Amino acid sequence: MSQGMIYNIQRMSIHDGPGLRTTVFLKGCPLHCLWCSNPESQKTTPQMMLFEDLCTGCGTCADVCPNGAVISLGEKFGRDIEKCTDCGLCAESCPSKAREMSGKIMTVDEVMDIVRKDSLFYDNSDGGVTFGGGEPTSGGEFFLDMAQAVRDEGYHVTVDTCGFCPADRFDTTIELADLFLFDCKHMDPEQHKKLTGVDNTLILRNMHAALSSDTEVRIRMPLMPGMNDSDENITAMADFFKEFDRNAIEIMPCHAFGRNKYAALGRNYLMSGEYTPKQLDVVQKRFVSHGFKTTIV
Repeated sequence: MSQGMIYNIQRMSIHDGPGLRTTVFLKGCPLHCLWCSNPESQKTTPQMMLFEDLCTGCGTCADVCPNGAVISLGEKFGRDIEKCTDCGLCAESCPSKAREMSGKIMTVDEVMDIVRKDSLFYDNSDGGVTFGGGEPTSGGEFFLDMAQAVRDEGYHVTVDTCGFCPADRFDTTIELADLFLFDCKHMDPEQHKKLTGVDNTLILRNMHAALSSDTEVRIRMPLMPGMNDSDENITAMADFFKEFDRNAIEIMPCHAFGRNKYAALGRNYLMSGEYTPKQLDVVQKRFVSHGFKTTIV
């Protein structure tokens, strides 16, 4: 029985595809986008997250830590990142939930037991199951086995993807998916690498394959001020999608909702500033001028 790393399963989701859905978030992503709002999704291993504002200073964490990684911060307790091994003992004992583990090994059957609980909601709302991440296809055989199991049950399968996936695995995913929510971050390979850590050669190959198939594809664009919202980049996107007679795009303006997660992981938050309504309107008109029909999500 295949198994893999899951960091969240969100039931009754309404933003990850049609109808009411269960969204299964796999841990691990080959991209490291500067704006990532779920930094806990990037690594494939479990991670301890410390939300210091929830700490009550009880000291239980210090009592159970085997590595001396818990440090006193006056009335609260922090951690020494260098000593912490993410063993999870402090999270298990923390009564205030200031310490939580992100990432749990689950089998396909364990995931399906949760998925089936909402089958009536899928039926009554034309909903189903969405696989997200991180990057769900990074789950390899575990991801493919889950997608096959969901499909075998007759549920609608949505895959929320960045598209960075070995071609053979992605072609198999096309056969299993009813819908792709496919991110388009930047059309220039070098700029894409600066923003995400990888170039977009493989991503564009897989996007071409998805758009050439019978599987429904919704193009989404995480929109970052001064990073990927230039007229030059939007022109390149319009030229690419023209081949497929596609002009609908869902734009996702940046937000700072994930800032506290960076602090919880002991990482620096690199983004600064969000769009003002006026700035977003200017960028949206830029898309429209190139023939795009935009939806803000």
